[in-house]
Amino acid sequence: MSAILTDSHASVFSAPPVQPGAGLDDLLKLRTALVLEHPLNQAVGRDSGRLFLMFELYADFVYDFTEYVCRLFMALRDEDMKSVIYENLVDEIGLGSTTASAWKAQHGELYRQFIHSLRLIEAYRATGIGQRIVTIESASKAISRRFYDAHAAIIADGDDLQSFAAFSTIECWVCDLYAFWKRSLMGMGCSDESLDMRTIDLHCICDVEHSAALDGLLRRKLSQGADALHRMRKGVVRGMAASERLFSDIHRELA
Repeated sequence: MSAILTDSHASVFSAPPVQPGAGLDDLLKLRTALVLEHPLNQAVGRDSGRLFLMFELYADFVYDFTEYVCRLFMALRDEDMKSVIYENLVDEIGLGSTTASAWKAQHGELYRQFIHSLRLIEAYRATGIGQRIVTIESASKAISRRFYDAHAAIIADGDDLQSFAAFSTIECWVCDLYAFWKRSLMGMGCSDESLDMRTIDLHCICDVEHSAALDGLLRRKLSQGADALHRMRKGVVRGMAASERLFSDIHRELA
């Protein structure tokens, strides 16, 4: 035993503990930067053909998101966490909308309407993407399946803190990423008149609130036992890995 625990090891174990809040905050910042600084964004920012293709490849991630949120809600046992996820789920399925037609406000349906309007504009048709749409849609389904399989495995572990923290790694980047996409579209000459961008505008607003609610509860849950920070970190790391792979898979398909 003494041969293994050298002086350097002893100094590590005797070091003062890191403040839990600081340990979590650093990871939460990285969680967002990992997606916002992904090479995919550089690839699509000024290339309309790649940007349009990215939207097609991203589609099934959006279409499948509500099912994932519902699965997470059903799996959670912690009442505080269930309450936050419930509010997210209500928005996702369109019940948080003040419009008469709730189904048309469902987030997956809003994205579908965006894609429909995108396929009608001349700049999209000029790319020839429509001629490969069957192959592209198949790739989109595979990309989405890999992402949600990773999150299903996290949920299957049965650790609410880990599952909730992993979910936070999605909501944190949506508002900034969607805002970047809208700036890119506007810079390419697209407008609200030519494209149905309600899905983008909505997520630039609502996911700021969702992310703040998630992060606020994570910080409050730091007091939930000595291993709470470790479990949160584990969830964030696994969630970040899934998000990084999602955008790397899309990036790969652009080549």
